[in-house]
Amino acid sequence: MSRQKQKSGHQDFDFDQYLEDKAEETASVNDPIEETKSEGNFAKNFLLILVILVTSVFWYYDWSPRQMAIAWMGNDAAYFGIETDANVQADVVMPDFDFNFNFNDNASIPETPLPPTNLSFTDYLAELNDAGLLDNFGSSSQEELYRAQVPVEYIQSFAQSGALNNFGGSSIASMYSNNVPVQYVNDLQAAGLMDNFGGSSIVSLYTNNVPFEYIKGIADAGMMDNFGGTSISRLYNNQVPLEYIAAFKPNGLIDNFGSTSISRLYENQVPISYISELNEKGLLDNFGSTSISNLYSNQVPISFIEQLNDRGILDNMSSSSVINAYKIDGN
Repeated sequence: MSRQKQKSGHQDFDFDQYLEDKAEETASVNDPIEETKSEGNFAKNFLLILVILVTSVFWYYDWSPRQMAIAWMGNDAAYFGIETDANVQADVVMPDFDFNFNFNDNASIPETPLPPTNLSFTDYLAELNDAGLLDNFGSSSQEELYRAQVPVEYIQSFAQSGALNNFGGSSIASMYSNNVPVQYVNDLQAAGLMDNFGGSSIVSLYTNNVPFEYIKGIADAGMMDNFGGTSISRLYNNQVPLEYIAAFKPNGLIDNFGSTSISRLYENQVPISYISELNEKGLLDNFGSTSISNLYSNQVPISFIEQLNDRGILDNMSSSSVINAYKIDGN
């Protein structure tokens, strides 16, 4: 009876339901906390792993972000303003070396070996002095004469002919080394031609076997001022006759041609008359020796060239153009 009253008196309270409700409230409160704790632990672990990884990478690249960037990006690193090793110039300090080479014994030999003679240099100077020739040469010339083993008698011969004042020690040494006889030089001196040649020119004339008569023929034609030793040698070697050379003297033709040009004209058998006519018509300045040779070989008359000049077109034409024009309508 009392139990029923109790139930009826607390009809709105259900203890079992109360316990279930409390359990649900506790579960609903605890669930977010556990989830939050789980998420916090994961973040901490991830950050720890990331720190360890980054630290390892920087340690591997010697704590250098530049090296790490270059290793990962390669040539693209320069695009981001990172200098690669190819762009970095290191200051290289060369160490001091104490070389101790065993050089060849020939290294101690002078460039021009001393002559195998029993005469010392001072003895040589004494002989020059006794012959009254020492004052003609400076110290360097004296040494050149000695090294070339030039006999004092060879030098005395130039003094006796009056040619010594035209040469220094180097010229005399060169002539002696090339076996130029004193008589060859004396002939030039006697003919009054020594002022036109130095030692190297005389060597060129003699070594090219140019006879004295050929040289004198050019002198007699009044053309010695136009040619040196090398030029005369070239004319002689090309077998250009003295008469052909002398024909360039009148009317100033020689002023337009050197030894090479004269040799070429003679080789191509261009007559002096053809060259002289070009000069008389005022056409010589338009052509060189090769062009004149080509014009003559192709039988182009001076009159045709003169017509081109009169029409004002010659200055714009080469010798080949003139030849082609003559072949097309010149006849």
